[in-house]
Amino acid sequence: MAKESISQEDDIKREFNFTTHSIISQVLRGVLVGIFAGLVVGIFRFLIEKIFHLVQDVYHRSQQSLLWLLALVFFYAFIVFLNAGWVKSEKNIKGSGIPQVEAELKGLMSLSWWSVLWKKFVLGILAISSGLMLGREGPSIQLGAMSGKGVSKFLNLSAAEERALIASGAAAGLAAAFNAPIAGLLFVVEEVYRHFSRFFWVSTLAASLVANFVSLSMFGLTPVLDMPDNIPVIRLEQYWIYLVMGLLLGLSGFIYEKVILNIQLLYQFLGRLFRISEAYYPILAFALILPIGYFLPHLLGGGNQLILSLTADHYTMGTLLLFFALRFVWSMLSYGSGLPGGIFLPILALGSLLGGAMGAVCLQLGLISQEQFPIFIILGMSGYFGAISKAPLTAMILVTEMVGDIRNLMPLGLVTLTAYIIMDLLKGAPVYEAMLEKMLPDSIEDQGDTTLIEIPVSEKIAGRQVHELNLPDGVLITMNVHKGKTQTVNGSTRLYLGDTIYLVLKKTEIGKIKEELL
Repeated sequence: MAKESISQEDDIKREFNFTTHSIISQVLRGVLVGIFAGLVVGIFRFLIEKIFHLVQDVYHRSQQSLLWLLALVFFYAFIVFLNAGWVKSEKNIKGSGIPQVEAELKGLMSLSWWSVLWKKFVLGILAISSGLMLGREGPSIQLGAMSGKGVSKFLNLSAAEERALIASGAAAGLAAAFNAPIAGLLFVVEEVYRHFSRFFWVSTLAASLVANFVSLSMFGLTPVLDMPDNIPVIRLEQYWIYLVMGLLLGLSGFIYEKVILNIQLLYQFLGRLFRISEAYYPILAFALILPIGYFLPHLLGGGNQLILSLTADHYTMGTLLLFFALRFVWSMLSYGSGLPGGIFLPILALGSLLGGAMGAVCLQLGLISQEQFPIFIILGMSGYFGAISKAPLTAMILVTEMVGDIRNLMPLGLVTLTAYIIMDLLKGAPVYEAMLEKMLPDSIEDQGDTTLIEIPVSEKIAGRQVHELNLPDGVLITMNVHKGKTQTVNGSTRLYLGDTIYLVLKKTEIGKIKEELL
């Protein structure tokens, strides 16, 4: 016990040194993570695109010969049995992967980085490229996070340093998946890490930029969702359209969240009805995707092809709403199966269809011109994702980076903020946080490991003395940085906005403490 105590003290000293030393080493570590994560996610993205095109081609060929459809059935059966076997040995490869990353950073879970990395990589490629309406971005974030954890294990870093590289890897994964480095940083701050700290954001930004460079080297400089240039803006007196749009997107986002968080109930019912165990739920998803692939193959996949087609093909409002309804239902069924795959891109696709439908209405009423229609697709993506994720800044910057045009920030901000407000008024939770709550058991095993965390003094605790803070037993505030100077802390120390405090606590308490102080 004495040896363990000394070892923990040494780790905490290392962690404090890490938070105070030069940023150069943090940048270098971020670069290492960016290279590793960028290569992993880049290859992941490349293989998904190539295999998905083959699957689409098979669906087209099946209209001439049903033997091609039979070949797909065998391919789907292989994925089902492979998934059933691997999930038994590594349950954390299921679904999006973002809730698992959040749990890791909160100290609620410790993932086996190599097991998750290679199994999620292989099974994610097969599941996402199969035609199911799953996104690559959630798995990309988890793959990036595990790449960061792998680098930290290789370098034999402390727990605090490891968390910083996991967060850096998560941002790098999103950057490589979407060619959106700034959105990668913001997503981790808004959704995962929940606050800025110097040693965190420096390595994260470096990792995002490097991973994005690796991705651009593989896929070129063209934006992921390349939209028409010089989209005319609407007049200021017509901005009420954006408010109405934000209202509808917020309401729709709330419905989406309620359904996605309860889709497992449908699978449990169908499992009992057809006597299928949870490990084989993907059978139902594949059986239901076959008619969509046969009759409407352009609706398959995450949705980036569909989004791009909306600006070229002049769909009617009825057609867009039909596509929305089909993708809404089948994206739920795809995610509920438990296969590795996310909801990130499917959400953007649904938002683009909703935005397109609203644009079609405005077009019919003579409120906008055909040249202005593409902006409604862009606004639909940002507003819908911003509401569901409750990460409006990420949504705005992500869509901006994806379309490669910063001239629509004002409409983006107005629509996204309105959708976010509606979601908040309806008491909607951030979707990934809600998924995490459903995933975790009622009680978390306390392993007793302690670590050091850095937290900025927020408006919530500014002006209070340390003894006034409602902290759990065993949590110790060791240092306070005030105006750039490090101070020792006692019960009478007053905390000011802009200060930074360092706390020693159990890893399982990280999430709870952040909620209490931030």
